[in-house]
Amino acid sequence: MGALFQRKTAMILALTLSLAITLVVLASDAELRERLGMTYWILGLAIIGSILLVLAGYVWDRTLIDRLREINQQARQQTDLAEQEIGSSEAESQDGFEAEQDEIIGVARQIERMAQSLQKMEASYRGIVEDQVDLICRYRADGILTFANSSFAHFFGQKRTKLVGSRFKVFDQGYPKRDFQGNLPERASFTCELAGAHTREPVAYQWTHRAIKTASGKVLEYQAVGHDISDRIAAEAALIEAKEAAESADRAKSEFLTVVSHEVRTPINAVLGFSRLLRETGLTPDQTEYVQNIHQSGVTLEGLIADILDVSRLEAGQLQIEDAPFALRECVADLESHFNPITQKAGLGFNIKVDPNVPVIVNGDQTRLRQVMKNMIGNAVKFTERGRIDVTMTCARNAQIDAEGICQMRLFVEVADTGIGIPAHRIKELFKPFNQMDSSSTRRRGGTGLGLVISKRLCELMGGAISVDSEPGQGSTFRFSIAMSYQKGDSQPPVRSTESTPNLPGKPFPS
Repeated sequence: MGALFQRKTAMILALTLSLAITLVVLASDAELRERLGMTYWILGLAIIGSILLVLAGYVWDRTLIDRLREINQQARQQTDLAEQEIGSSEAESQDGFEAEQDEIIGVARQIERMAQSLQKMEASYRGIVEDQVDLICRYRADGILTFANSSFAHFFGQKRTKLVGSRFKVFDQGYPKRDFQGNLPERASFTCELAGAHTREPVAYQWTHRAIKTASGKVLEYQAVGHDISDRIAAEAALIEAKEAAESADRAKSEFLTVVSHEVRTPINAVLGFSRLLRETGLTPDQTEYVQNIHQSGVTLEGLIADILDVSRLEAGQLQIEDAPFALRECVADLESHFNPITQKAGLGFNIKVDPNVPVIVNGDQTRLRQVMKNMIGNAVKFTERGRIDVTMTCARNAQIDAEGICQMRLFVEVADTGIGIPAHRIKELFKPFNQMDSSSTRRRGGTGLGLVISKRLCELMGGAISVDSEPGQGSTFRFSIAMSYQKGDSQPPVRSTESTPNLPGKPFPS
């Protein structure tokens, strides 16, 4: 308790004691009571009233001092928090108010400290806001501005004193969107264009709007921060334009390849036709060999043109997948007949195995399935110098049958060889256009590198995928799957496994 309060307490106690002694003296003197009569009782009541008033004043002062001390403590806490928020480094000479200081003076000083802290906070806040290049403003619910930073004023070419009290211009464009009752949202984000005083064209700004509330949740006003996104919009437009240009060039390239492929195919067909006719005439052995070379070169060129045409169609999205019934085992048998002479000539073992669970008649694109399998087996023959090539075909059936008796299935084909294998870092490049395992100038294996690209995209168009496992020097295993369907009953009764007899024993195929 302060010295002043202690002195006041001593005086009050002394006065109370004096009045109490006076009252006791009056009460003990009977002669004085008889002499004064009624005045005696009036005087006694006055003394008692005085004692009560003095005691009441003391209690009141004590309560007031306690309340001031509480307010002082709260003010000190608020001031400390404010100084922490603004990072104040000033050392206070007082650690609160000392005991001998008056509480009222302490409260006044705390209020003064709070005012100074608020001024520092306001200065710090204004410094942060003024340093921003974004447009920052505050406004009431009716759109009247109450604050604008320097960037906002510079953009519109007006002084802040003139801007404050004017209408926020984005309100004229209907932003931010109000609800059915006409109230502004507490938070919103929107984009609008504004014409500045120093810009020839309107500038696009991304605005962030939010409500400024009191501690009780009452909305005082609203704040908006506008960020210039004109450069981003221009960059996005440039990217879209570049994308459209690239797509246009890609379409033009595909169309050109298609036209060229069709134009080249006509003379190639003539070369093949006349070479066949020429082989049927009487030729010397040398002439027969020459004609055979011409015919084989024409067939190779025809395949190349077909691959280029397929790639151009795939890139242009013009290749259609058929869904028609065909005999799957007959398709496999044709491929076996095609590759048997080739593998025999190369001295390779060749084996095709079809699981008995595979339906006899399936619905799908026979031509594209044959093309994928031909590419897979052809690559295996090309990169296998000794050993064997094994082809396995299985399927997984869906138990559900639709109203027409059609069942869905997935066909799995695996082509494994004992060839040169593929390094791990080259596997990811296999399915890129014109990629070749042997790209040296002295390479012994021909091809354009389009077969795997075409096979991958065909598998994807037929609802499947393709993958490869390989180890250099040990061989490669290509696997692909496609989605197909079959008529219930086409596979009944079960048929035996279709398995060709290996051309050569070869070395055992690694499991």
